[in-house]
Formats: sequence, C-alpha cells, structure tokens
Amino acid sequence: MKSSTRLWTLDVLLVVAGSIAALAVVMLGLSGSVVRSLFVVPLIVLYPGYALLAAVFPERRSDVESDTLGDESALTRPTRHTAGLLYSVRLVLSAALSLALVAAVALVTNLVGQGFDASIVALGVFGVTMLFTAVAVARRMLLPPDVRAGAPPLSTVLGSVASTAGAVTSPLSSESRSSPVSLAVNLLVVVSVVAFLSSVGFAMVETQAPESDFTEAYLVTQNGSDYEASGYPQQLSPGESVPVTLALENHEHESTTYTVVTELQRLDRTPNGTRVVEERELDRTRASVGDNETAYVQQDVRPTMSGESLRLVYHVYKGDAPDDANRENSYRTVQLVVSVSDGGGGDNTAQLGRPDSIGGASA
Repeated sequence: MKSSTRLWTLDVLLVVAGSIAALAVVMLGLSGSVVRSLFVVPLIVLYPGYALLAAVFPERRSDVESDTLGDESALTRPTRHTAGLLYSVRLVLSAALSLALVAAVALVTNLVGQGFDASIVALGVFGVTMLFTAVAVARRMLLPPDVRAGAPPLSTVLGSVASTAGAVTSPLSSESRSSPVSLAVNLLVVVSVVAFLSSVGFAMVETQAPESDFTEAYLVTQNGSDYEASGYPQQLSPGESVPVTLALENHEHESTTYTVVTELQRLDRTPNGTRVVEERELDRTRASVGDNETAYVQQDVRPTMSGESLRLVYHVYKGDAPDDANRENSYRTVQLVVSVSDGGGGDNTAQLGRPDSIGGASA
C-alpha cells in the first residue's frame, strides 16, 4: 500500500488536534502573545478553510485517462485530465476560505446579539471546522483507497510549492489546461471565494455602520459609590421623594451635550394594547458628556398622581429637545413603570426635584 494511501486521515487529524488546542487556549484565556498566536492564528487562517476544501475535494491530485492504452490507435489517443488540487493550491485557498468563514461566523454571532466575543467566535469557528472535517472523512471513505486525498509525502509538498506560481494562475497542470470542464471548476472556486469575501465584508460594514457612534441610556440605583442596574423604585407613595438616576454613556467619538425631558404618564391597559391617557412634563435637564464617559443625572421624583399604571419616561436628545417631546422624535427613551398607592388628597400631579448632581465618570 502506498504511503499516500496510508496517510489519508493524517491531515484531518492534525486539523482536529490543532483546532482543539486553539479553542482551549482561547477558552482558558492563556496569556503570552507568542504562545497564543502559535495556536490561535492557524484557527483563523488555515484550519476551517482546509477542512472545507477537504470536504469539497476528497480526492488526491492525479491524472486520469478516459481510454485505456490498449485502445490507443493512430486516430484515437487517450484523453487525460486531472482530478483534485495541487497541495499548494489547497493551502492558498485554505487561507482565503478560512478568513471568509471566520468573518461569517463573527457576523452571525454579532447578529444574534453575542457581539464579537473572542470565545464565542472561536467556538463557532471550531464547530464549523469539525463539521467540514467530518464531511471530508465521510467523503474520502467512499472513494477507493488509492485516490483518497491526504497528507502527501514531503517530496510532493516541495514539488507542489515550487509550482505555486503556475498553480495560482491555473490550479491545473499544463496537461489539464485542455480540459475546459476542469478549468471552469477551478476558476469557479476562485471566483466564489472572492465573491464570498466581498459579500461578507460588505455585510459587516453595513451592519456595523449604524452603530459605530451611539449613546447608551439606562436607569441605575446608587449603592454607596457604585451604580447598579437593579433595585429600581416601583412602589411609591404620594408625596414621597424618591431618587431616580439616569446614566448617559457616550460613545459618539466626541463630547456631546444631551437634553433629557422627563415625563410622568398615566396608562390605560386594554386587550388591544397600552395607550397614554394623561402625561405631564416634569423637567428638562442638559448634560455635557465627554467621549467614552458616563454622566449620572439624578432627580428626586415626588409623585402625587396615584394609580397602578403610571410610567416615568426619560426622552434623551442630542443637543436641544423639541417642544413636543415623545418616543418618536427622541434619540433614546428610557421608562420605568411605577405604582402609587392612594393616599388621599393631592392635586393629581407630580413634583420633580431639580437634578442633585450631573457628574462625569470614565466608562
């Protein structure tokens, strides 16, 4: 049995082992740029693309004749064509496909709300690589042992690398250039890689562009010197003064001045939805926040409007706010549903204390 036949699983086993090692380095958070790069870089630029090509091209590169030598005559010559890919071409295409697959996985993780977290992306790339590896092994098993692709002998690798320049121009040998079908297939692979890379890159730019500059607005409560996004006041009493703090986190890449319009709304909840039946503007506050800083706007809400369906609403604007502030024309809107128990009396309004503090802190 030839050595190339015996090694038909070696390359995919190396891909599996390398992928597992790279995933372990990422998930364990091992430090050290040299060690981390040594394991992780192949997961980005080699393993997934190589596994995909192994699944698409399970056969090794070989010359095939359509007629036997015994049928050759003066008028009839055997037709020879080439199957498989040069090993150097596999490596070149593996790098291009790997970058495309990693970009696609990163895009998917971002679209499902996970962001570009290194651990999540690495796990996704690992899963894709294992899937293609399993398909590659299954397809190779269906082929005769002597035509299965795999890790070639060193002499084959050196010869393939020496002809890389010619292979990039035409992934087939000079003999096979006479085969339009083989040439078309290989050109289709190259064109598909370029098109896929372009589409993924365009999709990522289009997806990220709207969120490149943004502001986060959210309610917090103060616990000592810290702020927490929990423990909001929701059960209030008429006349009770309750501090409510709005955080403005600036990621606009420049210092920004915000106007915060605070309203108290009475809601009518029906089977068809919720509508506002009464609203009162309580205050307008301006806050200037530096880039990558967070301002905390604290206000004392003293409700005298009683009921079970009340809502405190903050409309946030960049710059000045319009006279008619609402959810439709605001840049950000934050709300807090509260209940105010009946306490008798009152003028069915709410009082809002002026901001106690508008401070900046590093985000």
